[in-house]
Amino acid sequence: MRSQLHTRIVALLIGLVLAAQLATFVVVHFATERSVRSQLSDELEVGERVWQRFHGARGEQLLETALVLADDFGLRAAVASGDPATMDSALRNHASRVGADAAILLGPDGRWLAGLDGTGPDWGGAALSQAVARAESEGFALAVLPADGRLHQLALIPVMAPQRIGWVGIGSTFDGAYAGDFRALTGLDVSFVQAGQGVLSVYASSLEAPAREALAALPAGELAPGEALSDVALGEEHWFVRALALEDSGEPPVQVLLQGSLDQAMAPVASLENRILLLSGLAAALALLVAGFLGRGISRPVVQLARAAQRVQDGDYSQPIEVAGRDEIAQLAAAFGHMQQGIAAREARILHQAHHDGLTGLPNRSLAHERLERALGTVRGAVLVLDLDRFKEINDTLGHGFGDQVLEEVGKRLRQAVRPGDLVARLGGDEFMVLMADVDGERAMQRARDLLGQLRRPLDLPTTRINLDASLGLALHPEHGTDAQTLLRRADIALYDAKEARAGVAVYREGRDEVHLRQLALVGDLRESIARGQLSLRYQPKVDLASRQVRHVEALLRWRHHALGPVSPDEFIPLAERSGYVHEITRFVLEAALAQNAAWRAEGLDLGMAVNLSAMDLMDADLPGFVQSTLRRHQVPAARLILEVTEGALMRDVDYAVRMLHRLREIGVRLSIDDFGTGYSSLAQLKRMPVDEMKIDKSFVMQLIEGSDDAVIVRSTIELGHNMGLTVIAEGVETDSGLELLRRFRCDMVQGYLFSPPLEAGALLDWCRRFEDVEA
Repeated sequence: MRSQLHTRIVALLIGLVLAAQLATFVVVHFATERSVRSQLSDELEVGERVWQRFHGARGEQLLETALVLADDFGLRAAVASGDPATMDSALRNHASRVGADAAILLGPDGRWLAGLDGTGPDWGGAALSQAVARAESEGFALAVLPADGRLHQLALIPVMAPQRIGWVGIGSTFDGAYAGDFRALTGLDVSFVQAGQGVLSVYASSLEAPAREALAALPAGELAPGEALSDVALGEEHWFVRALALEDSGEPPVQVLLQGSLDQAMAPVASLENRILLLSGLAAALALLVAGFLGRGISRPVVQLARAAQRVQDGDYSQPIEVAGRDEIAQLAAAFGHMQQGIAAREARILHQAHHDGLTGLPNRSLAHERLERALGTVRGAVLVLDLDRFKEINDTLGHGFGDQVLEEVGKRLRQAVRPGDLVARLGGDEFMVLMADVDGERAMQRARDLLGQLRRPLDLPTTRINLDASLGLALHPEHGTDAQTLLRRADIALYDAKEARAGVAVYREGRDEVHLRQLALVGDLRESIARGQLSLRYQPKVDLASRQVRHVEALLRWRHHALGPVSPDEFIPLAERSGYVHEITRFVLEAALAQNAAWRAEGLDLGMAVNLSAMDLMDADLPGFVQSTLRRHQVPAARLILEVTEGALMRDVDYAVRMLHRLREIGVRLSIDDFGTGYSSLAQLKRMPVDEMKIDKSFVMQLIEGSDDAVIVRSTIELGHNMGLTVIAEGVETDSGLELLRRFRCDMVQGYLFSPPLEAGALLDWCRRFEDVEA
């Protein structure tokens, strides 16, 4: 009984292993051979398209060369003179200049006049006559002519003076070098043949001598143009052959044979099969050895299970547990095998989730960093980092579920837009990365613009349709860095530059690291600036020109950094917008400005308070509620608050901006268009906005003089504002002459250093009292 069990175990195990190895070998053999054949056939199809362009480009070059020669005065003079020696000399000089292999001159009726050495009256024969006939009907001709045992491509162009006085032909030979150029381009061999009287004439070929001789021995009718033949034996090798007929090559036509060696393509497969056979032998020997040990006693399955448990403990799930029999040990082994498979499947899912984004299915930051590091050692390329513009507003206004749908669609568009070898990853939030392999700077920039165009296409979702926009930053390898961390950081810097310039796409510029590090430090410290008391307000008065009284003041934010000192608003406000912290800053300014307005009112100074809003503030759905509650808390009349929004900010999303302005107007505050003249708004857009005043940008006012273009613009803007019922304010007034012009133009209010720079609250109160005393 024990001997029979031993024999059965050995026989069954060896049989299973050999059957599995044999099945594997058969499947691998046929699958790989079919794949290689399909790939080779595809390469021939691609080679056909490449040949068409390759051949066409050469024909166009010959035509251009022939046109230049036909227009040459010396050549026309030689033809007109009819002197054979002069024509020979002119033709030889011009042909040597352009490097032509063949050149001929024909009379108006196609009669031979002159030609290079090796060409004569019978050169080209009937094929040349056909080319002349075609040139007479079409004005030019491109023909393929067999002559003197060689194959030529000839461009035939009339020589005009001003009537046609002859024909000039420039030719290039289809020789082995030409075939070698095509092979270097495509990896495919090419031969130029012509069937005649049952034999193939091989004019030129990139094949080795034995294969070329075997090709010449093939029956002429075996290669029909337009057909792809497989397993054509040329000597000791088997080839895939695709025959193409050359147009305008006469009868019978000259054929171009594109050839791919099946033996060369199958060489790696043969090596793989040898390895599989070797592994099969090793597996059979191992199975025999294991079966011998298993047959010695019942303890062996237990040992096997113990070893399997150790492998699972070490995290190795690759080796299956063989189950034989129906006893309790076999059932235990089966249960253990299922457990191992379950653990392996769960670990694979966990590993996948750890390296992929759960929403889009794209690689996440850690996997992207790993693959980027591996790719950098082998290819040059570019790293592109992009994020969506105003995505936070999409989340805030339409909900996070809608934002997730947008991110999924962006992931799909990126996968569809990149090449198969490129890597797309989601780095987090609305930030994505694309690794473009084997591109230079110009190609990378063009492909980045194409990606941006794809993202800007309208997005149709089940609930609504929106337009997306994005900013993209590029860093090139190895120009901008040789490791993943540096390239990602510099691509991020380029992304910030693209956002700031609203350029869509930007490439990293040398020296931006220092600026970026400063910006990162400022962004980090900006979030602590309010708590540290580093932010403060300055106030600049606005003077009513009619009454010579101060009517409004503008609240201007200042930041004194604990280490860097004063930081310009032009530097930190864009950083606040990009980091999403601008809403907190705007709330701080509104709170402080209205508190100060209430304090002035208590001292008898009743002024309008102007506060600037960022473009991001217009997307804050909670802003109107905050403004209303702050006004109520400080008991400031709503009409005393003027909210200034730049014209450029209004133009970013006119429809949404108009809706937000109406909500603010319902509170009772005044609305002003700041920096008017720089945002490219139209009158149709302007009349939709519920605003009370417009401020002319200081770039038009600072150098205002009589008769200048700025004076024309300012006067026209004032008249436009008055005609629309708006109060017009000019900022940046710095000269008495400019002030006088503004008074003549009937500007309502002025603001600038001619009157006062921005002042602290106490200094502003003293200034107003002094100003009233002077004006009184």
